[in-house]
Amino acid sequence: MTEPTRFVLNGKEPVPCENLADWQAFMDDIAGRTVARDVVGNFEILTTFLGHNRGDAESPQFFETVALDVKNQNPPFYAATWEKAESKHRAVMRCAEGLSNLTPEKIANGYRAVSYGVEPDRLWFVMESEETAIAALSEPVTNWHREGRTIVFTPPVSHQPPAKPEA
Repeated sequence: MTEPTRFVLNGKEPVPCENLADWQAFMDDIAGRTVARDVVGNFEILTTFLGHNRGDAESPQFFETVALDVKNQNPPFYAATWEKAESKHRAVMRCAEGLSNLTPEKIANGYRAVSYGVEPDRLWFVMESEETAIAALSEPVTNWHREGRTIVFTPPVSHQPPAKPEA
């Protein structure tokens, strides 16, 4: 038996959809498959249901989160469930907020970054050289460290209370 290729949402759960016309109508309803959409500083963070499994049966990837900005195409992040997609969306929002609050003067103590990116669990800045990165951040400090010529910020983990079980 082959794995289903098309999925729709039943509430927040992906379910197979054999009928192409039903699937296409579902996919055309962008609002109905959007988990979250926010603008944070210079970024638009968008999390949507893909309508297909980008992963496999053991590690499904039905949802995608992207951080769009005018300078960079940041890599997408995938999740298996609606709840995990919401969590990734919030993590990307926190990183985008931190990145949006930076000015060229604040980035790496005034040293020039040639690129940057946002990931759910970190922000990163590629410096002109490893020497520039060392000059900008000679020793690791709270939430900041160096990886070669890249300076990485890892936001503090926010502890959210566990969800209450539904009655």
